[in-house]
Amino acid sequence: MLVTSASVGGCMTVDPGPNFVIPNQTFNENYFYCTVEPQLIFGKKCGSGDPSDNGNCHFNSSAVSGMALLDHPPVDCGGGANPVNAAQTGLGSPARANYTSVSLEMSKDYLTAALYVRPSSSQAHPRVIFTDTDPVVDIIRQWASKP
Repeated sequence: MLVTSASVGGCMTVDPGPNFVIPNQTFNENYFYCTVEPQLIFGKKCGSGDPSDNGNCHFNSSAVSGMALLDHPPVDCGGGANPVNAAQTGLGSPARANYTSVSLEMSKDYLTAALYVRPSSSQAHPRVIFTDTDPVVDIIRQWASKP
């Protein structure tokens, strides 16, 4: 018996139904507090910027359209991978606000995440913060894949 298939020359659509929800992507908080924030956010001066930026970086929420950040003392991770004082990262803390803000710019496909795309291109960001070969790219990649 010969089976053939016919090609339909049009687009098919799928009705997602009335309760369609895009699932939230969550990213490892401890990795953010102990690696991403100190090495990328603070290490690359995403908040304060360079002197030539005239205060137009992410600590100035009126200067940026996304990823507003709060300045705060570094989260104490005791040299490890987990914060040692939960009060530093609890609800209402500046560190938690930064985690939430930065997570909105992140994606499981880190190559499409605004956190990677924008600061690595002068076409999408006022200045290039890092290049594709910067070790901070590996930090973003690891954060995207951490459970």
